[in-house]
Amino acid sequence: MVNFRNCLVSVLILFGCSSKNIEEEQGPAHKMEFVLVDSVMVDILEPLVIDDQQLSGESFLMRGRKSRKPYLISNNGKVIKVYEVLNEGPNGIGVNGAFGYNFLGEDKWVAKDILYRYQIYDFEGEKTKVLESINLGLFGVTISSYQTFFRGFKKEDEEMLLGIENNLFDPGPLSKGELAQSVYYDSVKTIFTYKAKDQVLKQFEAYPKTWGPRMEKKFVGKSEPLFAYHRSKHQLALLPKVGNQLFIYDFSSDEPKLLYEVALSHRFRPDVVPEISKEAEFTSSYPRFTDLKFVGERVLVEFKTRIPEDILLRLKAQSSRVEELPEFQEAQKTFVKTFYLVIEDGKQIGVVEGLPVPGALDFATESGDIFINDNLEPLFEREYNVFYRLKLVR
Repeated sequence: MVNFRNCLVSVLILFGCSSKNIEEEQGPAHKMEFVLVDSVMVDILEPLVIDDQQLSGESFLMRGRKSRKPYLISNNGKVIKVYEVLNEGPNGIGVNGAFGYNFLGEDKWVAKDILYRYQIYDFEGEKTKVLESINLGLFGVTISSYQTFFRGFKKEDEEMLLGIENNLFDPGPLSKGELAQSVYYDSVKTIFTYKAKDQVLKQFEAYPKTWGPRMEKKFVGKSEPLFAYHRSKHQLALLPKVGNQLFIYDFSSDEPKLLYEVALSHRFRPDVVPEISKEAEFTSSYPRFTDLKFVGERVLVEFKTRIPEDILLRLKAQSSRVEELPEFQEAQKTFVKTFYLVIEDGKQIGVVEGLPVPGALDFATESGDIFINDNLEPLFEREYNVFYRLKLVR
């Protein structure tokens, strides 16, 4: 009987360990990787970024990093057309170019100009329509090297835009105290849809009601959430930069319907979200989310660890131009690391640590391609642009 009991205990322990190992291998901490497939080379001197790719995968819309000029590029890197629209003429966008460009269906593209209008062009570069700015005023400007903050697509043959626009929120009615409190999250409706035909605007909450800091009435900063849109499935992914929750909606109708509220986790992400005052928003060492992409049927979430707050405050006390300090640059190399979380069917299925090639996450497609941009800060100077194409492997 004793021997039988010992054997039974051994079997149960072995089974428990095996179950734990299987859970670790297949759970949210499962290690996945990016695999290099090939690269796209574009024979243009100016550093470029990818703003969009046709749903069919035929062509890219790329943007000059400095000039903001739009380029139509084939999927193998051939320059199809350079759009000479950076002028004040009737067919121009304006001399300063646009914040970003997106395809509008398969035969048009749209530019968000410096005045926040949306200008629509055909593939020949002829302007067909101008959608007026949706801003309530100019309350702030957000500029990103890689993100365009809107998506163009067709839904039931109707041309539409979806995006986030901070200037849809007028902070005037809120007091200074309220702007630095959780009541801010109850007021912000900066996610929008904008129909091209009749210019009908609809606004939606930027911070979901079940987002932790909003429910707990905890202020964690005013930074806008990240969003991604799957044009063929008509799904919206919404990710507040602070916290550990991803929200995925069915947007096949006029109103978004919540499909999944995904719990995100990583060993370098704290379970408890600290309060982050307005003054500490840019020095806090809390690892904010930095990018969000649909990659085929999956969602890819990026976050970066940050320089510890005490070190950053000490460096800021030394210089107002802290980014030029050698100590700051060394601290970035030591502490700032990039990690990725992978979501599928409403749950986190794995993590990826770093990229297999130099550069930064630029663009991802509904077909599952991931493009890494190594043109803004290349290790070696070159007279062309390179985009590495990766696949996500489980």
